[in-house]
Amino acid sequence: MFLEQLARTDLNLLIILQVLLEERNGSRAARRLHLSQSAVSKALGRLRETFDDPLFIRSAYGLDPTPRALALQQQLQPVLLCLDTLLQPPSFNPESSEREFVIASMDSAFTLFAPLYLNELKRRAPRIRLRYEEWTEHSLTEMGQGQVDIAITVRENCLTSDFRQDTLPGTICQRLLAIDNLTCLVRQGHSALTELRWDLARYLAYPHVQTYCEGRDRWMLDHKLAEQDLQRRIEATVPSFEAALRMSMHSDMIVTLSRLYARHATQVYPLVQLALPIALDSISHLLIWHQSHEADPGHRWLRETLLTLILDKLDKPEAA
Repeated sequence: MFLEQLARTDLNLLIILQVLLEERNGSRAARRLHLSQSAVSKALGRLRETFDDPLFIRSAYGLDPTPRALALQQQLQPVLLCLDTLLQPPSFNPESSEREFVIASMDSAFTLFAPLYLNELKRRAPRIRLRYEEWTEHSLTEMGQGQVDIAITVRENCLTSDFRQDTLPGTICQRLLAIDNLTCLVRQGHSALTELRWDLARYLAYPHVQTYCEGRDRWMLDHKLAEQDLQRRIEATVPSFEAALRMSMHSDMIVTLSRLYARHATQVYPLVQLALPIALDSISHLLIWHQSHEADPGHRWLRETLLTLILDKLDKPEAA
């Protein structure tokens, strides 16, 4: 019987294999597993015997998985996610739980939404731990692997965009936090503020700072301009919206960003808002999570609490 075969197998080896596949580095895998490098090396030896394959080849960059290891990864991830769900306690008590939740978001989303929920969330669950990670092009995959619990991201409501809500994988659950639009920010004293006519031609005449996010440095705005054979003069590309704000503060570069985030930025930084002189579709701020967490009581408590606190604090679900 298959159960008898499983009984003769050390299932901890599968966990070590998964971590090695994620880290591609023996030292990092050992740290994550709280094991010595020697123990991980011995476990890899046993895994190679079990699967009759070298599984990893050493290279200058770490451990490169063999085709057999990559095939195992596709089967292993859903199995471990199911086991994780099986081992979760049947109930969740926020007052006593010490569970860690991993939340992924862009820096703008963290700045915009965390103040709306953080204080009350910790009051209701004082011992939970929150670990924040940057939202990247790999975050959806990490959610499927169980490495990220929940995320706040932005989607473009443009029919020609590849980053619409309906392009998210079917395994991703989502709830709308806010509908938003784009606007511009410039430093105080910027010559654009004295333009007699603020139009698209003047907007394009100035330098711009662009945020690189989710593997992209071109957005809905740039694609819309390209349809008219136009483009912005992007003089700097930075990895975060916070960096873009600081670049704009100390130069003539215009930063284009969400109106909700701009509202926050003008309260904190010496920046002034200008209308975006081109008609664009709206964007959506979304709370998303993987469907494997749907029945998890702790996860359900987290997402329902976040939704309630955020929507209660925002002026309304649709940003003016």
